[in-house]
Amino acid sequence: MKIRIPATSANLGPGFDCLGLAIALYNEVSIKPSSYQSISVKGEGEENVKLKKNNIFVSIFYDIYQELVGKKDPFRFEFYNNIPFSRGMGSSSAVIVGAIASAYTMAGIKVNRESILNKAIVYETHPDNIAPAVFGGFTSSIVEHGKVKTLKKRVKPCT
Repeated sequence: MKIRIPATSANLGPGFDCLGLAIALYNEVSIKPSSYQSISVKGEGEENVKLKKNNIFVSIFYDIYQELVGKKDPFRFEFYNNIPFSRGMGSSSAVIVGAIASAYTMAGIKVNRESILNKAIVYETHPDNIAPAVFGGFTSSIVEHGKVKTLKKRVKPCT
């Protein structure tokens, strides 16, 4: 399977921790069954050996995957990172959302976007970055009683 997750910008204007926007810059992850677990990284972070040994995507993926199927099957993870780290473009939200959605897909279980969002809030407590990573577009989100409520507005791409 292959998944593509957008970069995001958050804390827009007066909407601190509420307003977010998906950006047309994407990380892609390819996951394949394998006889042993392996990780390759291209693009942002490819020179960082720690991303192969202590990969947050893989850790979250297996948290969810094991919860769903009760075991840890080996997979080959191929990362194509375009979203810069630590630059305010939602790279961690892309990792979280991508890992959760991928775990469901590899487990063979259909999942809706609201469920992905509400799983993601456990790993990232502010919905302003994770909501646009899940839904795309411009989002306004709040957390109420531990659940994320989001409104999405489509926006035209800049030309």
